[in-house]
Amino acid sequence: MELSSRIAEARQLAGLTQEQVSAATGLGRTVIAKIEAGSRRLAANELVVFAEVLDRPVDWFFSSSPAAVVSRRSDSAVGGRSRVLDSRVERIARDIDFLSAEGELPQVTRVALDAPLSVEAAEAAATELRDTLGVPEGPLLGLQECAERTGLFSFSLDLGQSGGDAAYVAVEDVGVAVVNGALEPGRRRFNLAHEFGHHVFQDAYAPELGLSPQEENEKLINAFAIHLLLPRRAIKAIWSEFESDTRRVAVAAAVRHRLSWTAVCAQMCNTGIIDAGTREELVNQPPTGADFIELGEHWVAELEPPCVPPLYGRRVLAAYRRGKLTEARAAELLWGTVNPGEFPVQDEIPLDAWRREFELLA
Repeated sequence: MELSSRIAEARQLAGLTQEQVSAATGLGRTVIAKIEAGSRRLAANELVVFAEVLDRPVDWFFSSSPAAVVSRRSDSAVGGRSRVLDSRVERIARDIDFLSAEGELPQVTRVALDAPLSVEAAEAAATELRDTLGVPEGPLLGLQECAERTGLFSFSLDLGQSGGDAAYVAVEDVGVAVVNGALEPGRRRFNLAHEFGHHVFQDAYAPELGLSPQEENEKLINAFAIHLLLPRRAIKAIWSEFESDTRRVAVAAAVRHRLSWTAVCAQMCNTGIIDAGTREELVNQPPTGADFIELGEHWVAELEPPCVPPLYGRRVLAAYRRGKLTEARAAELLWGTVNPGEFPVQDEIPLDAWRREFELLA
């Protein structure tokens, strides 16, 4: 694979001109042009600068991305909607591919469901997944861990307010989801539940809501997501608990199920608990600290960035302990969840093990 063509591709994916790369790297525009044309060699220290400017790991320039990532990126309705989100999806997909090849990926059981063709089928699919997860009733907490158990490795990273919502891509037999951790907690959970739908329905990627012809598909996955997080039976149980006090029902549902206020109000309307007019009134009167105090409950945020899947994180640290990963590589894979100096002491490798390694090379 030509380094020059990968640099040109990275620049285009970053949405930068040669002039902009020139200004960021301190190299002349003609030098950038020669590098991309392959007529000017790149020093190692220069490549490090290019990697930083173009938001790519150095190894990206020497190896191909997983086929599913390339396919997703080539779909004009999907790729490019948030360059930083696309970049993170690709980097993590490559990391998952790497760990899989090294035999270090956690062993999980992939769950596959039939894609829904109606809202009713989407609700039934959400119920089926809850049963599979062993949480048929009540709040579905620890959504990231639940997703990982089905083969979906999800990461919450701070991508900024303009960094998009979330994205999913399949990598062989598992899935990768990246959620924008800069968004409010309830929205993060809903976005992950949506990508959970893409995963279990084996829908590798899809355009954002509103882009034909996938609009209906996205609506059905949204229906799946809200019923996964706040089932009809849960809303009715809370309704009975608070004797039809609409506002207290909504506040209890939001804090217990860790959902955004607008999502709770919409689901109460979807399930016939309230009408559209009452929903609008509730939406315009979001809960206050006093509401939570009166209820005797408090908000617990999930997917605080940076956040990596729990089994994945343990496997990365285990590989580091055994000396299979350097501290720098482990830090990359853990996305800032472990600070320098916090890594555990690596295990001592027995002399016999080193001897066997050299014998295999002989």
